[in-house]
Amino acid sequence: MPLRICEKNNHMKVLIFEDEKHTATRLISLLKKYDPKIEIAGIIGSVNKGIEWYKNNPQPDLVFQDILLNDGNCFEIFEKIKLKVPVIFTTAYDEYALQSFKVNSIDYIVKPYDYQDIKTALNKFRNFKEIFMLPEEKLLKDILFAPKPGTKKRFIVKLGDRFRSIKSSEIAWFICDEGVTFAFSFENARFPVNYSIEQLTSLLDPDNFFRINRKYMLNFESIDNIHSWFNSRLKLDISPKPGEDIIVSRERVKDFKLWLDR
Repeated sequence: MPLRICEKNNHMKVLIFEDEKHTATRLISLLKKYDPKIEIAGIIGSVNKGIEWYKNNPQPDLVFQDILLNDGNCFEIFEKIKLKVPVIFTTAYDEYALQSFKVNSIDYIVKPYDYQDIKTALNKFRNFKEIFMLPEEKLLKDILFAPKPGTKKRFIVKLGDRFRSIKSSEIAWFICDEGVTFAFSFENARFPVNYSIEQLTSLLDPDNFFRINRKYMLNFESIDNIHSWFNSRLKLDISPKPGEDIIVSRERVKDFKLWLDR
């Protein structure tokens, strides 16, 4: 059912916070599928640009808010800008955080989301737009700025309507596929994770994980064989096997060899 919240010819304006271009483009297509009249007020990939946008523009009707942006997390925006609009979070935090977002905001969506997720969230917004609650700042701050270990030990992943915690050491490799990152376990199970390959580079133990190209990050234990390849590159045999050749990009070959020789 089309969303109708504005009077006369004013269509709903949606502001999107997302630092992955492919993900933002896909979200827009899903929003337009729900209601072609939805207007995109802007696409913002950083905290600083978000603060600047709010200072110079009227607040939109609805915000789709990614938690992790390329220069920090979204709570910095909440500290500096008093928002008076409902927020739908896109996140993959643990159940406690997800539940808090659900109570204190319109909804949350776990990446990678699909049309049904968007439809459900927008229907909820339509039904409860008059009584929505902004996020409880202290609770969000406690969650988002909780002390973190030096390297990421576990990931919380969603399996249908359930959640599971998987150890980083159980993950053989990560792949970025059309803007969405997936982890593959050594048992060849696939899980979506709410981090880009760039973010994983700084989160994971560099002794165990290495980014071999723009698309793949590998666990050392997943590498079976290494072969010379065209243009001074390397070809890898890894387990479990993906459906394509695994190539170390030429600019990463030197660092990859140093990493192997630690």
